[in-house]
Amino acid sequence: MVRGVQPVVARPAWHDRNPFVIMRGFSSVTGPHSMTDRWTYTVPAGKKAYIEFLCIKSIRATAAGTAGTVVIQITYTPSGASEQVLAATGLYTNTVGDKDEVTCGHALTMLAGDLLKGLTYDGSTGGTVNYLVVAKITEFDA
Repeated sequence: MVRGVQPVVARPAWHDRNPFVIMRGFSSVTGPHSMTDRWTYTVPAGKKAYIEFLCIKSIRATAAGTAGTVVIQITYTPSGASEQVLAATGLYTNTVGDKDEVTCGHALTMLAGDLLKGLTYDGSTGGTVNYLVVAKITEFDA
């Protein structure tokens, strides 16, 4: 070692930089409604985050008078860019118990200012749908 020179120290891996688990979720039996934000998550300044897991599921709980499209979406908006759909389901039937679901593990890195949203929509007349919209995120120092 040369006198007065500091040794090079490797930067810790992301999971060793003050990790913090963030869970976002919505679970409810709900009647018809316009597109509605159920939860949001924005990466704070000085942080990054990994989306580790997403799960969306819709199950028709009671029949609608007139069935419309039932939609669940999880969207991602990079800071300063446009919103993109990461995962979506569509339920088009009216039989009680009909369902649609998407479960996926992601390794998407989010940067400071990026936004993740869980949304639901039911264009039916009457009836109810059981919704599940979940995300597991690990936030860490940038």
